[in-house]
Amino acid sequence: MNTDNLTDRVWPEKMDSLRGGLKGRLAEDFCVLQGAVDALTRYLDQQAPEPVRSTGLDSLREMNRRIRRLERLADNAADLALGAQLRRLRAPLPMELTGHLRALCACASEELAACDHPLQVIFRDRTQGGLWLEADDNLINSLLANLLSNSARAGADRVELTCTADRRLLYRDNGSGADAAALALLTQGKAEEPFLARGGTGLLLVREYAAALEWKCCPAQQPEKGFAVDFVLPAHCPDPSQLVLADGAKQMECRHAACRRCMQQEFAATLWRE
Repeated sequence: MNTDNLTDRVWPEKMDSLRGGLKGRLAEDFCVLQGAVDALTRYLDQQAPEPVRSTGLDSLREMNRRIRRLERLADNAADLALGAQLRRLRAPLPMELTGHLRALCACASEELAACDHPLQVIFRDRTQGGLWLEADDNLINSLLANLLSNSARAGADRVELTCTADRRLLYRDNGSGADAAALALLTQGKAEEPFLARGGTGLLLVREYAAALEWKCCPAQQPEKGFAVDFVLPAHCPDPSQLVLADGAKQMECRHAACRRCMQQEFAATLWRE
């Protein structure tokens, strides 16, 4: 029986390669860069005379915003490079999806409000008793964070996530909608060069995360105003070897903290104004 802590889902035999791989190297470099900026900020704040202090701190605040954006882009690039390996690097575990999504929507709305964005994220449970599946909640967080930031940039002020009894997750917003190229990329994997040149990496990531989760992206009838996509979720076939002995409260706390970090990183990097 697997008694590993749910906060560390990386398989032991993959730990070294992941830590020393692309994501590990990028994370180390950003950590050093952020530490240098923080140290310089403290020095200027405490030691520098005016007007050097004010000018320098303004520049460092701008650098911090740029670092957050670059860190998010680096994480995305690493996930795209891993592609199909995402699922192999992290062991999916049984989880109840509706509870996770309810907490995710509440967290996302709070973080959007902190960014002064009016988007509200609403969850609707139509499952009649919950929905179990084997999944990595971090992949779910990343998938939905990308969709939510797309909706926010498209001018939406409302997103609805709905779980249904036939194991579907429905995503709906009331933004400006998506063109045919965006829908083809998401639901069929057809990447058109002009669309990618405009910046379609968010939807590429959504498709990669969905594939790693074994969720099927299906076209949905597009509303008159807004964007819609459906995810067909895999059947739940519980594996006794994946049962986990864990403190339920601690498990929930760790999942909520990971979700909040994901939303903060995504929105801080994509919703700030130039």
